[in-house]
Amino acid sequence: MRTVLTTLLLFIVCTSSFPPALCAQEKSTTYQFNFWGGYSFTSVKLLGKTKQAETQILAIGIQRKLKEYPNNRHLWYTADVIPYLEFYYPKRDESYRFVNRSGLGISPVGFLITQHLNIPLTPYLQSSGGIIYMENNFPTDKSRRLNFTFDITIGSIISLNSFSKIYLGYKFHHISNAETGDENPGLDSNFLFINLSFH
Repeated sequence: MRTVLTTLLLFIVCTSSFPPALCAQEKSTTYQFNFWGGYSFTSVKLLGKTKQAETQILAIGIQRKLKEYPNNRHLWYTADVIPYLEFYYPKRDESYRFVNRSGLGISPVGFLITQHLNIPLTPYLQSSGGIIYMENNFPTDKSRRLNFTFDITIGSIISLNSFSKIYLGYKFHHISNAETGDENPGLDSNFLFINLSFH
């Protein structure tokens, strides 16, 4: 995971020497393609009950502009494929021994709204939902392999050049089986992430 984030940072440094995108180009953009990764140092006991979990995630996504509003507000539809999601957490069934569990999934429904200002940073707010299929029942043996997710993200966008930008921010990410298993402890991650976007 650290290697992937390092690669992203190196690419950003290499491409940041290009001229920044113009406002007219930004407004004409309809589709964007994303490659992003995140790391959560620990989980919180908010909706989920599983504490002290570290989480890593990698995803590939697409954004499509749906609507432009007055005052430079834009609404986007988002969708992600998640080929890698891994948790390192104390498993209740094994006397809280720390274990690794990984999975993959999709987040097919999401919406993002941006507010373009006369500053280098563009703030945004995003929410999305999806499904994750874990390698084992997660996070307990009486849970399920199929889990559901939703997240809420806040952050800022930095334009690198006429065709790329980075998104930086915080993502609250919840995963659980939505009471479809015998147990549903759930887990809440606090991701710090970086997203490299092309259009």
